[in-house]
Parts: sequence; C-alpha cells; structure tokens
Amino acid sequence: MKKKALVTWGGWDGHDPQQTSALAREILHAEGYQVVYLNTMEVYTDAAFMAALDLIVPVWTMAEITGDQSKALQNTIGEGCGLAGWHGGMCDSFRKDTGYQWMTGGQWVAHPGNSTPYRVNFVKKDDPIVKGLTD
Repeated sequence: MKKKALVTWGGWDGHDPQQTSALAREILHAEGYQVVYLNTMEVYTDAAFMAALDLIVPVWTMAEITGDQSKALQNTIGEGCGLAGWHGGMCDSFRKDTGYQWMTGGQWVAHPGNSTPYRVNFVKKDDPIVKGLTD
C-alpha cells in the first residue's frame, strides 16, 4: 500500500509557494507516495481524509488559517501523521496562531541583519549530498 501525502500551498508569493510545493510533490511522488496537492486548507477539517494520511507538507507564508482548520491539523499531527516543511513556508505561515507555532516548534521572526552574505565550507566533500558542489 502506497504512503499518502498531502501538500497544500498558498499565501505570500514572495516565497514561491506554488513552485516550491510542486517540487515537494515531485520528490514525494518519486519516493513512491500518493500525493494530494491542493491550494486550500479546507481539507484539514475532513477527519476521515486526514486520518488516512502519512505526511502533511503545508507550504504557506503569511496566511490565515481558521480555528477549526488549525485544530484539525494539530489533531492529525498529534495522532502521529508526519509533518514536513521549510523556511517561511513552514514557520511563517500563520502568525496569529500560537497552536500552529507550538506544533511546528517555532515562529519565524526575521532574517538577522536583513540579508547577510556568508560562505559555506563543506567538511565532508565526499558526501553524496554535496557531490559536485564547492565551498
């Protein structure tokens, strides 16, 4: 039986939610997941649908979530469904919803010093994840 993932997206366009969530959808599909891909959070309140999920990837930035949607999402995660996300698509999603912030483990605040250039030095240059990359 295939694992089932839900990828939802929306909010501020500056973090490219549609484009980045489409990448997540492609990766999950390649890993053998059955992926449901939606530009809405209404599905969060469908208890039977949510109970059948193995993973939820919400990609929302500076958006609004209803109390019912948030509670249903938190309940699904609390029951053991996986949750995955990144950067502002995960922790700058719903600034007014502290329950969601507790669930994700954080709330994005700001880029320190706005935008600061930095250099990444790869220690394990033979690791497959950095293959072909340089410092």
